[in-house]
Amino acid sequence: MSISRRSSATDEPRHFFAPVLRPDLLCRIRELNSDYLELLASERDVDECMGQLQYLPPRLRSWFAEISVEQCARLAAAPYALYSLRFEDARFWQTACSTSQRRIDERYMARAGERSLHVLFVETALIQAWHIANTRPLAVRVLYSMREPVRERIAGMPLWQVKRIATEHPEIMTPRWPANPCFWPDLLTFAKTGDSMRLAATQLLGTQLIAAELVGPRLR
Repeated sequence: MSISRRSSATDEPRHFFAPVLRPDLLCRIRELNSDYLELLASERDVDECMGQLQYLPPRLRSWFAEISVEQCARLAAAPYALYSLRFEDARFWQTACSTSQRRIDERYMARAGERSLHVLFVETALIQAWHIANTRPLAVRVLYSMREPVRERIAGMPLWQVKRIATEHPEIMTPRWPANPCFWPDLLTFAKTGDSMRLAATQLLGTQLIAAELVGPRLR
């Protein structure tokens, strides 16, 4: 005698959805965040009108030279880039990604004086963003506020052009949301005091600012 068995929810195959930000991806963005914070700390002797610190309030500039390794790790743990590469600026990337014929030396040779620490970091950050734009379209939105038209342009660029943009337009990099009255002051304060709950709330503010950029005006 055969016995029929009523199927239940547990009999059906389970479908698991991979997270948008995988652990390996978060690890890489946090490594770059940490390097960016070190870059900020290294600029304490740079002229006030130069470097990344010029975009932040004067009262915050000395803080970066004082943060400990542990505090830096807390700051870097944000689930998005702490630096901006102007991915929200569709007009800039429409021009920057336009294809143009260049000789082999123009594609690969850096001009004198252009290989500064700043330029090298921009190059590394852009290469990583280009890779994510090609392999993780949804993740690149969350990490960089990169809308689909910009993602398509960046993903379609040859790698040499990514490196040339870093050399020719290093000014695209700034701290994320430098004019926001709460983000950087609160981020630094709560990282220093070890207030994990308020630090998490400030990191959540960054996620909300990314969401606002993604639904805001398409061209700036």
